This record gives sequence, C-alpha cells and structure tokens, in this order.
Amino acid sequence: MKWRRAGILLVLCLVSAVGGFLTYRFWPAEPAGATVAAVRPDLQFRGLNGRQYRLSEWEGKLLLLNFWATWCTPCLKEIPLLVTTQSEYGARGFQIVGAALDQPESVQRFQQRYAINYPLLVGDADVVSAMEALGDTVGALPFSVLIAPDGKILERISGELSPARLQDWLSKYLST
Repeated sequence: MKWRRAGILLVLCLVSAVGGFLTYRFWPAEPAGATVAAVRPDLQFRGLNGRQYRLSEWEGKLLLLNFWATWCTPCLKEIPLLVTTQSEYGARGFQIVGAALDQPESVQRFQQRYAINYPLLVGDADVVSAMEALGDTVGALPFSVLIAPDGKILERISGELSPARLQDWLSKYLST
C-alpha cells in the first residue's frame, strides 16, 4: 500500500513537472494584443537627489537601462560587471542607468558601499510601469534594455546579464 501511494505521488510530480515545462516553453511570452515599445518611450524617474530624470537625457548614447533592487541577489551579482563596463566603455558613448525598484535610502547606501559609477534612479509603481512598457512581461528582476543612440530598442533580457552577452552587445552596437 505504501509503495502504491509513493508511485502515485511520483507520477503526479512527473506530470506536474512536464506540464510546467511545456507551459513555460510554449506559452506566449506576451499576452495577445500587448504592445511593447519598439522605440524608447521618454520615461521619467526620480534620481537619488530627488530630481526628475527623463530617458531622453541620454539620447545620443548607447544606453543600457538596468532595472534592479538591493534585495535581488541576481541583481547584486551583475553590479560589479556593470561598474567595470561603465568605466571601460563610458568614454566611447556607452551609458548605463540603473532604475531601482527600491527605497532611495537603501539605494544610496548601496551606491556608496559598492562605488556604483553610473546614475541610479528609484521608484515603485513608476519603475514597474516602465519595466512593463519596455517589455518585462513577467515582472522579473534584473531586467535590462539596450537602447540605441536614436532611441530604438535593440535588446532586452530578463535575468542576470552575463559578461559574454554584454560584450556581444557592445561589439555589435557600440561604434568603434
């Protein structure tokens, strides 16, 4: 009798796992009729200094808009890569901007502690709305969007940005 229950439980687990995988693999990433920006909307965010910033302020640069939070482990793992990349490529027209789904005080402490060398913006509902407008259909952090100097959206990635992918983007889109 015990073995029969264990067998039934095992079959249910396997069916659930296969069903979950198939749903993940074949379910459309965007709801029908969803509109995801193909060109950067001129979104507005609050900076750590309280000033309002618009994404158009970085027009003319290859812009990596990175959505993150101080409580997000994958976000924190990619920050050193972003700091290094900003140092190496900033003079060549590349700009990283971090939009934190967090409280300004937490972000300020984090910026000082980790010497983040690119602008940090903060917010709650406005950051979530911006993520959705730019194509984050699952609400995952980190979420990064690469925007051309003319405002065209070039790339999007949900999840941690790998050094290889970032280098590929820079090689592909950054003028030499």
